[in-house]
Amino acid sequence: MSAPPSAAATELLSALFIALAAIAGAGGTLRVLQRRERRHARERVDDLACSLCEFLEHRLPPRALAREAAATAPDVFWAALEDLASRRTGWLALSRALVDSPHFATEREALLDKSPWRRELAARRLALLYSPESRRALRHALRDGPGLVTAAAAVALARYRDLEALRWLLANPAALERRAHRPRVALLRGFGRRALPDLAAALDRGTGDAAMDRALIETLGLAGCRDARRSIERRLRDGDAEQRIAAARALGRIRADDCATTLMGALQDEVWQVRAQAAWALGRTRAGIAMLALPARLTDPAWWVRRHAAYALREFGMAGRCELERIAHGSPDPYARDMAREVLEGWPDAA
Repeated sequence: MSAPPSAAATELLSALFIALAAIAGAGGTLRVLQRRERRHARERVDDLACSLCEFLEHRLPPRALAREAAATAPDVFWAALEDLASRRTGWLALSRALVDSPHFATEREALLDKSPWRRELAARRLALLYSPESRRALRHALRDGPGLVTAAAAVALARYRDLEALRWLLANPAALERRAHRPRVALLRGFGRRALPDLAAALDRGTGDAAMDRALIETLGLAGCRDARRSIERRLRDGDAEQRIAAARALGRIRADDCATTLMGALQDEVWQVRAQAAWALGRTRAGIAMLALPARLTDPAWWVRRHAAYALREFGMAGRCELERIAHGSPDPYARDMAREVLEGWPDAA
Protein backbone atom coordinates (compact mmCIF):
# COMPACT_ATOMS: atom_id res chain seq x y z
CA MET A 1 0.00 0.00 0.00
CA SER A 2 1.20 3.53 -0.79
CA ALA A 3 1.98 5.84 2.10
CA PRO A 4 -0.54 8.64 2.82
CA PRO A 5 0.57 12.14 1.67
CA SER A 6 2.39 14.22 4.24
CA ALA A 7 0.89 17.37 5.74
CA ALA A 8 3.37 19.52 3.79
CA ALA A 9 2.34 17.92 0.50
CA THR A 10 -1.33 18.42 1.34
CA GLU A 11 -0.74 22.07 2.11
CA LEU A 12 1.19 22.49 -1.16
CA LEU A 13 -1.63 20.94 -3.17
CA SER A 14 -4.18 23.13 -1.43
CA ALA A 15 -2.13 26.25 -2.15
CA LEU A 16 -1.76 25.22 -5.80
CA PHE A 17 -5.50 24.62 -6.10
CA ILE A 18 -6.27 28.03 -4.57
CA ALA A 19 -3.80 29.74 -6.94
CA LEU A 20 -5.32 28.03 -10.00
CA ALA A 21 -8.81 28.94 -8.85
CA ALA A 22 -7.73 32.55 -8.39
CA ILE A 23 -6.18 32.64 -11.89
CA ALA A 24 -9.33 31.13 -13.41
CA GLY A 25 -11.49 33.60 -11.52
CA ALA A 26 -9.34 36.52 -12.67
CA GLY A 27 -9.52 35.29 -16.25
CA GLY A 28 -13.29 35.01 -16.05
CA THR A 29 -13.56 38.48 -14.57
CA LEU A 30 -11.34 39.87 -17.33
CA ARG A 31 -13.51 38.28 -20.04
CA VAL A 32 -16.64 39.71 -18.44
CA LEU A 33 -15.06 43.17 -18.36
CA GLN A 34 -13.93 42.85 -21.97
CA ARG A 35 -17.41 41.84 -23.10
CA ARG A 36 -18.88 44.75 -21.17
CA GLU A 37 -16.43 47.18 -22.75
CA ARG A 38 -17.21 45.84 -26.24
CA ARG A 39 -20.91 46.24 -25.54
CA HIS A 40 -20.44 49.80 -24.31
CA ALA A 41 -18.30 50.61 -27.37
CA ARG A 42 -21.00 49.22 -29.65
CA GLU A 43 -23.59 51.32 -27.84
CA ARG A 44 -21.49 54.45 -28.36
CA VAL A 45 -21.16 53.62 -32.06
CA ASP A 46 -24.92 53.06 -32.31
CA ASP A 47 -25.60 56.39 -30.56
CA LEU A 48 -23.46 58.32 -33.04
CA ALA A 49 -24.93 56.36 -35.96
CA CYS A 50 -28.41 57.37 -34.77
CA SER A 51 -27.29 61.00 -34.66
CA LEU A 52 -25.96 60.72 -38.21
CA CYS A 53 -29.30 59.32 -39.36
CA GLU A 54 -31.17 62.06 -37.51
CA PHE A 55 -29.05 64.62 -39.32
CA LEU A 56 -29.83 63.04 -42.70
CA GLU A 57 -33.52 63.13 -41.78
CA HIS A 58 -33.20 66.85 -40.93
CA ARG A 59 -33.93 66.26 -37.24
CA LEU A 60 -30.48 67.29 -35.97
CA PRO A 61 -28.72 70.59 -36.85
CA PRO A 62 -25.27 70.40 -38.50
CA ARG A 63 -23.55 72.19 -35.62
CA ALA A 64 -24.97 69.80 -33.05
CA LEU A 65 -23.77 66.83 -35.08
CA ALA A 66 -20.31 68.38 -35.50
CA ARG A 67 -20.01 68.95 -31.73
CA GLU A 68 -21.06 65.40 -30.92
CA ALA A 69 -18.67 63.95 -33.53
CA ALA A 70 -15.74 66.04 -32.25
CA ALA A 71 -16.34 64.81 -28.70
CA THR A 72 -16.42 61.16 -29.80
CA ALA A 73 -13.42 58.83 -29.62
CA PRO A 74 -11.79 58.29 -33.06
CA ASP A 75 -12.55 54.57 -33.25
CA VAL A 76 -16.22 55.20 -32.40
CA PHE A 77 -16.42 58.02 -34.97
CA TRP A 78 -15.00 55.92 -37.82
CA ALA A 79 -17.01 52.82 -36.92
CA ALA A 80 -20.25 54.82 -37.01
CA LEU A 81 -19.33 56.35 -40.37
CA GLU A 82 -18.48 52.95 -41.82
CA ASP A 83 -22.00 51.78 -40.96
CA LEU A 84 -23.24 54.40 -43.44
CA ALA A 85 -20.44 53.94 -45.97
CA SER A 86 -22.51 51.95 -48.45
CA ARG A 87 -25.03 54.81 -48.78
CA ARG A 88 -24.26 57.61 -51.18
CA THR A 89 -27.46 59.49 -50.36
CA GLY A 90 -26.58 62.31 -48.03
CA TRP A 91 -22.85 61.77 -48.48
CA LEU A 92 -22.14 65.38 -49.44
CA ALA A 93 -24.44 66.73 -46.71
CA LEU A 94 -22.55 64.71 -44.10
CA SER A 95 -19.27 65.85 -45.62
CA ARG A 96 -20.22 69.51 -45.31
CA ALA A 97 -21.32 69.05 -41.70
CA LEU A 98 -18.19 67.16 -40.60
CA VAL A 99 -15.52 68.57 -42.89
CA ASP A 100 -13.83 70.45 -40.04
CA SER A 101 -13.80 67.47 -37.69
CA PRO A 102 -10.41 66.99 -35.97
CA HIS A 103 -10.64 63.28 -36.82
CA PHE A 104 -10.08 64.07 -40.51
CA ALA A 105 -7.06 66.22 -39.79
CA THR A 106 -5.61 63.32 -37.79
CA GLU A 107 -6.09 60.92 -40.69
CA ARG A 108 -4.54 63.34 -43.18
CA GLU A 109 -1.49 63.50 -40.95
CA ALA A 110 -1.51 59.70 -40.75
CA LEU A 111 -1.06 59.56 -44.52
CA LEU A 112 2.54 60.55 -43.79
CA ASP A 113 3.05 57.88 -41.12
CA LYS A 114 6.06 55.56 -41.37
CA SER A 115 3.82 52.49 -41.34
CA PRO A 116 2.23 51.71 -44.74
CA TRP A 117 -0.56 49.84 -42.92
CA ARG A 118 -1.46 53.00 -40.99
CA ARG A 119 -1.38 55.04 -44.20
CA GLU A 120 -3.62 52.51 -45.89
CA LEU A 121 -6.12 52.74 -43.00
CA ALA A 122 -6.03 56.54 -43.21
CA ALA A 123 -6.80 56.43 -46.95
CA ARG A 124 -9.74 54.10 -46.38
CA ARG A 125 -11.13 56.36 -43.68
CA LEU A 126 -10.74 59.52 -45.73
CA ALA A 127 -12.86 57.88 -48.44
CA LEU A 128 -15.87 57.94 -46.13
CA LEU A 129 -16.49 61.69 -46.50
CA TYR A 130 -15.39 64.30 -49.02
CA SER A 131 -13.17 67.30 -48.40
CA PRO A 132 -10.85 69.24 -50.75
CA GLU A 133 -7.98 68.91 -48.23
CA SER A 134 -8.44 65.14 -48.09
CA ARG A 135 -8.48 64.94 -51.89
CA ARG A 136 -5.13 66.72 -52.12
CA ALA A 137 -3.62 64.47 -49.44
CA LEU A 138 -4.97 61.35 -51.15
CA ARG A 139 -3.50 62.39 -54.49
CA HIS A 140 -0.07 62.58 -52.89
CA ALA A 141 -0.59 59.16 -51.27
CA LEU A 142 -1.68 57.75 -54.63
CA ARG A 143 1.65 58.72 -56.19
CA ASP A 144 3.88 57.97 -53.20
CA GLY A 145 2.69 54.39 -52.56
CA PRO A 146 3.54 51.68 -51.73
CA GLY A 147 1.06 49.43 -53.52
CA LEU A 148 -1.47 48.89 -50.73
CA VAL A 149 -1.54 52.65 -50.01
CA THR A 150 -1.90 53.46 -53.71
CA ALA A 151 -4.81 51.01 -54.01
CA ALA A 152 -6.61 52.44 -50.97
CA ALA A 153 -6.06 56.01 -52.13
CA ALA A 154 -7.32 55.08 -55.60
CA VAL A 155 -10.55 53.65 -54.16
CA ALA A 156 -11.02 56.81 -52.07
CA LEU A 157 -10.46 59.07 -55.07
CA ALA A 158 -12.82 56.98 -57.17
CA ARG A 159 -15.49 57.65 -54.55
CA TYR A 160 -14.58 61.34 -54.94
CA ARG A 161 -15.06 60.93 -58.73
CA ASP A 162 -11.59 62.45 -59.16
CA LEU A 163 -10.86 62.26 -62.89
CA GLU A 164 -7.33 63.61 -62.45
CA ALA A 165 -6.53 60.61 -60.26
CA LEU A 166 -8.08 58.30 -62.86
CA ARG A 167 -5.91 59.77 -65.61
CA TRP A 168 -2.82 59.25 -63.48
CA LEU A 169 -3.78 55.59 -62.94
CA LEU A 170 -4.35 55.06 -66.67
CA ALA A 171 -0.96 56.62 -67.41
CA ASN A 172 0.71 54.51 -64.68
CA PRO A 173 -1.01 51.10 -64.81
CA ALA A 174 1.92 49.43 -63.03
CA ALA A 175 0.71 51.16 -59.84
CA LEU A 176 -2.13 48.60 -59.75
CA GLU A 177 -0.17 45.57 -60.94
CA ARG A 178 -0.93 43.62 -57.75
CA ARG A 179 -4.65 44.34 -58.07
CA ALA A 180 -6.74 41.36 -59.18
CA HIS A 181 -9.06 41.69 -62.17
CA ARG A 182 -12.39 42.06 -60.37
CA PRO A 183 -11.20 44.65 -57.82
CA ARG A 184 -9.55 46.55 -60.67
CA VAL A 185 -12.83 46.62 -62.61
CA ALA A 186 -14.71 47.68 -59.46
CA LEU A 187 -12.20 50.50 -58.98
CA LEU A 188 -12.61 51.78 -62.54
CA ARG A 189 -16.39 51.60 -62.27
CA GLY A 190 -16.21 53.57 -59.04
CA PHE A 191 -15.24 56.71 -60.97
CA GLY A 192 -18.76 56.83 -62.43
CA ARG A 193 -20.16 57.51 -65.87
CA ARG A 194 -18.30 60.81 -66.23
CA ALA A 195 -15.14 58.71 -66.51
CA LEU A 196 -16.32 56.74 -69.57
CA PRO A 197 -14.77 59.06 -72.19
CA ASP A 198 -11.39 58.80 -70.42
CA LEU A 199 -11.69 55.02 -70.18
CA ALA A 200 -12.67 54.68 -73.84
CA ALA A 201 -9.81 56.93 -74.96
CA ALA A 202 -7.33 54.93 -72.87
CA LEU A 203 -8.48 51.66 -74.43
CA ASP A 204 -8.32 53.13 -77.92
CA ARG A 205 -4.69 54.18 -77.55
CA GLY A 206 -3.74 51.26 -75.26
CA THR A 207 -2.19 51.55 -71.83
CA GLY A 208 0.70 49.17 -72.52
CA ASP A 209 -0.57 46.91 -69.72
CA ALA A 210 -2.60 43.86 -70.75
CA ALA A 211 -4.37 43.54 -67.39
CA MET A 212 -5.42 47.20 -67.40
CA ASP A 213 -6.67 46.97 -70.98
CA ARG A 214 -8.72 43.90 -70.07
CA ALA A 215 -10.22 45.77 -67.09
CA LEU A 216 -11.06 48.69 -69.38
CA ILE A 217 -12.87 46.37 -71.80
CA GLU A 218 -14.86 44.82 -68.95
CA THR A 219 -15.73 48.20 -67.42
CA LEU A 220 -16.86 49.73 -70.71
CA GLY A 221 -18.96 46.67 -71.48
CA LEU A 222 -20.65 46.77 -68.08
CA ALA A 223 -21.40 50.46 -68.62
CA GLY A 224 -22.90 49.76 -72.06
CA CYS A 225 -20.57 52.30 -73.64
CA ARG A 226 -21.34 52.07 -77.37
CA ASP A 227 -18.73 54.71 -78.19
CA ALA A 228 -16.05 52.18 -77.25
CA ARG A 229 -17.33 49.30 -79.37
CA ARG A 230 -14.77 49.76 -82.19
CA SER A 231 -11.86 49.65 -79.77
CA ILE A 232 -13.38 46.60 -78.08
CA GLU A 233 -13.98 44.96 -81.45
CA ARG A 234 -10.31 45.46 -82.32
CA ARG A 235 -9.29 43.69 -79.10
CA LEU A 236 -11.57 40.79 -80.03
CA ARG A 237 -9.53 40.37 -83.19
CA ASP A 238 -6.03 41.16 -81.94
CA GLY A 239 -5.95 40.95 -78.13
CA ASP A 240 -4.61 38.16 -75.97
CA ALA A 241 -6.93 35.34 -74.87
CA GLU A 242 -8.20 37.12 -71.74
CA GLN A 243 -8.85 40.31 -73.69
CA ARG A 244 -10.70 38.42 -76.42
CA ILE A 245 -12.95 36.76 -73.84
CA ALA A 246 -13.68 40.10 -72.19
CA ALA A 247 -14.22 41.79 -75.57
CA ALA A 248 -16.77 39.24 -76.78
CA ARG A 249 -18.66 39.52 -73.50
CA ALA A 250 -18.53 43.34 -73.62
CA LEU A 251 -19.90 43.49 -77.19
CA GLY A 252 -22.80 41.33 -76.04
CA ARG A 253 -23.52 43.64 -73.13
CA ILE A 254 -23.39 46.65 -75.44
CA ARG A 255 -25.63 44.75 -77.93
CA ALA A 256 -23.28 45.84 -80.70
CA ASP A 257 -25.20 44.40 -83.66
CA ASP A 258 -22.90 46.22 -86.08
CA CYS A 259 -20.02 44.07 -84.75
CA ALA A 260 -21.78 40.79 -85.57
CA THR A 261 -19.34 39.86 -88.35
CA THR A 262 -16.38 40.07 -85.99
CA LEU A 263 -18.27 38.06 -83.39
CA MET A 264 -19.03 35.40 -85.99
CA GLY A 265 -15.33 35.21 -86.75
CA ALA A 266 -14.68 34.71 -83.02
CA LEU A 267 -16.81 31.56 -83.16
CA GLN A 268 -13.74 29.94 -84.78
CA ASP A 269 -11.32 31.10 -82.06
CA GLU A 270 -8.90 28.48 -80.72
CA VAL A 271 -9.92 29.32 -77.12
CA TRP A 272 -13.28 27.79 -76.24
CA GLN A 273 -14.11 30.56 -73.76
CA VAL A 274 -13.89 33.10 -76.59
CA ARG A 275 -16.18 30.99 -78.76
CA ALA A 276 -18.67 30.64 -75.90
CA GLN A 277 -18.79 34.36 -75.18
CA ALA A 278 -19.07 35.17 -78.88
CA ALA A 279 -22.07 32.85 -79.19
CA TRP A 280 -23.71 34.44 -76.15
CA ALA A 281 -23.02 37.92 -77.52
CA LEU A 282 -24.57 37.10 -80.90
CA GLY A 283 -27.73 36.08 -79.11
CA ARG A 284 -27.75 39.43 -77.32
CA THR A 285 -27.23 41.42 -80.52
CA ARG A 286 -29.94 39.49 -82.42
CA ALA A 287 -28.20 40.37 -85.66
CA GLY A 288 -29.93 38.34 -88.39
CA ILE A 289 -26.60 37.41 -90.00
CA ALA A 290 -25.70 35.40 -86.90
CA MET A 291 -28.25 32.75 -87.91
CA LEU A 292 -25.77 31.68 -90.58
CA ALA A 293 -23.09 30.71 -88.02
CA LEU A 294 -24.76 29.77 -84.73
CA PRO A 295 -26.32 26.39 -85.72
CA ALA A 296 -22.91 24.94 -86.59
CA ARG A 297 -21.65 25.75 -83.08
CA LEU A 298 -24.02 23.17 -81.58
CA THR A 299 -21.46 20.59 -82.67
CA ASP A 300 -18.60 22.38 -80.91
CA PRO A 301 -16.47 20.08 -78.71
CA ALA A 302 -16.92 22.48 -75.73
CA TRP A 303 -20.19 22.09 -73.80
CA TRP A 304 -20.40 25.80 -72.93
CA VAL A 305 -20.09 26.79 -76.59
CA ARG A 306 -22.91 24.41 -77.55
CA ARG A 307 -25.08 25.72 -74.74
CA HIS A 308 -24.54 29.41 -75.50
CA ALA A 309 -25.10 28.83 -79.21
CA ALA A 310 -28.37 26.97 -78.59
CA TYR A 311 -29.71 29.58 -76.20
CA ALA A 312 -28.56 32.34 -78.57
CA LEU A 313 -30.77 30.79 -81.27
CA ARG A 314 -33.68 31.06 -78.87
CA GLU A 315 -33.23 34.85 -78.92
CA PHE A 316 -34.25 34.87 -82.60
CA GLY A 317 -37.81 33.74 -81.93
CA MET A 318 -39.51 31.43 -84.42
CA ALA A 319 -36.60 31.52 -86.84
CA GLY A 320 -34.33 30.24 -84.11
CA ARG A 321 -36.88 27.65 -83.07
CA CYS A 322 -37.04 26.27 -86.60
CA GLU A 323 -33.26 25.83 -86.57
CA LEU A 324 -33.35 24.13 -83.17
CA GLU A 325 -36.11 21.74 -84.34
CA ARG A 326 -34.15 20.92 -87.46
CA ILE A 327 -31.08 20.13 -85.32
CA ALA A 328 -33.07 18.20 -82.70
CA HIS A 329 -34.64 15.92 -85.33
CA GLY A 330 -32.02 15.74 -88.03
CA SER A 331 -28.49 16.39 -86.76
CA PRO A 332 -26.11 13.42 -86.86
CA ASP A 333 -24.39 14.80 -83.74
CA PRO A 334 -26.03 13.44 -80.54
CA TYR A 335 -24.63 16.29 -78.45
CA ALA A 336 -26.17 18.88 -80.79
CA ARG A 337 -29.52 17.05 -80.68
CA ASP A 338 -29.48 16.94 -76.86
CA MET A 339 -28.70 20.62 -76.54
CA ALA A 340 -31.36 21.63 -79.06
CA ARG A 341 -33.96 19.52 -77.22
CA GLU A 342 -33.00 21.10 -73.90
CA VAL A 343 -33.74 24.57 -75.27
CA LEU A 344 -36.96 23.46 -76.99
CA GLU A 345 -38.24 21.81 -73.81
CA GLY A 346 -37.81 25.11 -71.98
CA TRP A 347 -39.60 27.11 -74.67
CA PRO A 348 -42.45 29.21 -73.21
CA ASP A 349 -45.18 27.32 -75.08
CA ALA A 350 -43.52 23.90 -74.72
CA ALA A 351 -46.56 22.59 -72.83
